[in-house]
Amino acid sequence: MARILGLDLGSYSIKGVLLDGARTGAHATFAEVRRGEGDRMETLKAALAELKGKLPAADQVIVALPGPTLATHVVTLPFSDPKRIEATLPFEVEGQLPFDLDEAAYDYQPVGAPGPDGKLELLVGVVRKTDLSPLLEALAEAGFDPRVITHPAMAYQNVLAHLPLPEVAEGAQHPPVAVLDIGHERTSLAIGVPGLGVELVRTFSGGGKDLTRALAQELRTEPLEAAHWKETEGAVGDATVGPDAARTAGALVRGLQPILRELRPSLKSYTARTRRSVTRIFLCGGTGQLPGLADQIGRDLGIPCETVRLRESAGVFPEGAGLSAVEAYALALRGQAAGSKAPRFNLRRGALAFQGHYDYLREKVGRLAAFAATLLVLLIGFGFVRNAVLSQGEAKVDDQLCSTTKKVLGTCEKNYDRALNMLRGEKSPAAALPQVSALNLLAELTSRIPADAHAELDQITIDLNRISVRGQTVNSTQVDRITTALKTYKCFKDVKEGKLERSKDGQHMSFRFDIQVECPGAPAPTEG
Repeated sequence: MARILGLDLGSYSIKGVLLDGARTGAHATFAEVRRGEGDRMETLKAALAELKGKLPAADQVIVALPGPTLATHVVTLPFSDPKRIEATLPFEVEGQLPFDLDEAAYDYQPVGAPGPDGKLELLVGVVRKTDLSPLLEALAEAGFDPRVITHPAMAYQNVLAHLPLPEVAEGAQHPPVAVLDIGHERTSLAIGVPGLGVELVRTFSGGGKDLTRALAQELRTEPLEAAHWKETEGAVGDATVGPDAARTAGALVRGLQPILRELRPSLKSYTARTRRSVTRIFLCGGTGQLPGLADQIGRDLGIPCETVRLRESAGVFPEGAGLSAVEAYALALRGQAAGSKAPRFNLRRGALAFQGHYDYLREKVGRLAAFAATLLVLLIGFGFVRNAVLSQGEAKVDDQLCSTTKKVLGTCEKNYDRALNMLRGEKSPAAALPQVSALNLLAELTSRIPADAHAELDQITIDLNRISVRGQTVNSTQVDRITTALKTYKCFKDVKEGKLERSKDGQHMSFRFDIQVECPGAPAPTEG
């Protein structure tokens, strides 16, 4: 099994968890490097260089996009076909962006299975390329060129099934739960059903830095001293101890309020959309280690809250690693997941796609060569057997065709195409008559456009070989419906969509169709 590195690029420190399945039994290595003060990119590069010396080499690297720069949207489409999603999604994303689509990197993750009406919900994440490209350059320069850059909250799909949840009846689903990662400057929220994946993800500004700032104001001290006090003496709720406990705990709770203000509408939005409520919150992240914080959040939100404790079935969690390592561990599990259990979300698409696949395959070249040689031998054997069987069958077909043409035409003909033309009378003058007229084609065109598609046709040009249509409708989804309906007519051999353009007022979508007309079994019509 490949060595997979999950890399959490936190603003306070960077954490790495390396899962090595090549040893006897799974093994995990954890390393953490504190980031210094100064320019963010420079401190990141310095921390990455230091982390490089603390971890073994990895075959692949999985990274979550740092910071709150990634915007998340929920998009509902009336179909689930991946090709149609890829064709339609750019128009849906562009309508929600304050900048050009060419400046954005985005990807999507399906939410569950399509509904009874065929509709599918997608979690779509979008970030500016100007924010993503410098990060990729810094990672590649440090020797951590990532195969996947994913959503920081979506990575927790890989640990949902390993959380310590109560047993449910066989065949029943667990109720929704949330994973809450409170870092130094950013908080991530993932809500989903264990075993089925995430259904809502969010990242927003706010974290331990806000608690430190509130504590510094209360104690009238410098942020560095307040941060040290928070890490060594800080606590809230029943965990507070000491003469200044109530005073400092109150300051920490005040610093927590901006995070709670973001969480409440997120939880309500999930309940309104799914008609289900979150039953438990699992807390992690560096700030999640503050004593009493889980109980405080549970009381404020009215939902039971506890710190993340992974079951043994999750694999090997690094010994000595605390809650701050959970995201890096989830990212490493993302590299191990396969099939439907693996999130598809990856911002490395198009021009930003990962280019290092050959380096990974080069180590496996011996095994691949043996597999290729075996496959070649099997293909050669299959070819000999198939040719022998086909030759026998072809001789029988030729004899039967010769017998039939001799009875009907008086001559033996073994060429199938020529015999078919002769039997159908292709050489007669009547064969040149078209099977359809322009009026027939117009009737078929207009009758197949769905009445509820709200399509207005501006121009229709028809001849016996081709039809050109220009019109407008309300959105790209209706254009797809019209295309699908037109393809049901047997004489519309090919329906090609032209460029879609949105009107200046944004209310309509202009479309063009170029339809090739050719009825099955009919000779090509001639014009004149």
